[in-house]
Amino acid sequence: MKTIDLSDTITKKLLFIFQIIVFCFIQSQVVAQVQEPSPQTPLPLVSNEVYQAIAQFLEYDRNIPLDGRIISEDKFEGSTIESIVFTGVNNSKVPAYLIIPNDDSATHPIVFLIDGIYGSKERWLEDDSWPKGGLVTKALLNKGFAIMTLDAVYHGERSFENDFVPPPWPRQFPYKARQMFLNTAIEYRRAMDFISTRNDIDTTRIGVLGLSMGGLITFELTSVDPRIKSAVAGLTPVWKALEFQPWLPSTYASHIKCGSFLMFMGNEDPVYTMEDAHLLFDLIPIDQKEFVEYNVGHEPPIGYAKKVTDWFLKNL
Repeated sequence: MKTIDLSDTITKKLLFIFQIIVFCFIQSQVVAQVQEPSPQTPLPLVSNEVYQAIAQFLEYDRNIPLDGRIISEDKFEGSTIESIVFTGVNNSKVPAYLIIPNDDSATHPIVFLIDGIYGSKERWLEDDSWPKGGLVTKALLNKGFAIMTLDAVYHGERSFENDFVPPPWPRQFPYKARQMFLNTAIEYRRAMDFISTRNDIDTTRIGVLGLSMGGLITFELTSVDPRIKSAVAGLTPVWKALEFQPWLPSTYASHIKCGSFLMFMGNEDPVYTMEDAHLLFDLIPIDQKEFVEYNVGHEPPIGYAKKVTDWFLKNL
């Protein structure tokens, strides 16, 4: 008969229980690290040296061919809409829409549109989508602006890049989200390279409009790319956890280079406080800037379409 060593069995069980306790403690610490700090926590700022190091991750090899091409062409509200694809980051293929007004102008100023998380380029064609995208696009087209919008990394036609599951939620996957944000920002810079090859776009008059995730990317872009003349960032999350530092708007705000910047926020938005929103706005170092407060949560109001169109008319 085999003799069972009860003391050894108990020791193993105790060790297993101890390992479970340690694992749970570590997991709780990880979760605690990525939880939003209290409203009293100051905005996390970085030195100029740290900013320069982080900003390097928004640079890219300009000698990599764009291989941009028009896949199809159609009509949208009396304008010409081109489905385009070009080479982005890590040899990705970036699907995009470029819409040109059919008017008498030989060249057009352009506004790049950047959606929030879980969005897509298609939402900028739909009036009742979260960004009220069709209203914005049509308002801009009617005033002679061309518009261009991309499917962000893991979004829209690119969901296969994330195994056809929703993009990573930043609070849960801050480092995977970091790559999503930074790579998408680079691909918008590549899109600016693409429109510079066209003779129907005035590349001295480039604007950017970004909402939520797009707002984060707008802060990044306007701090590193001097081609942007004017920008609008709406409902931008003002988060504070250090794990988010490489993509937080407070990392980039004091380095914004564009000529004018409009920031609009919702005073019922659960992802930031209005105090923090104003602190972020105060970091922007340019004179031509404006802050607008809407009585909304984390969804833009219908009226913002006219506001941003008027802004670009004035500043582009």
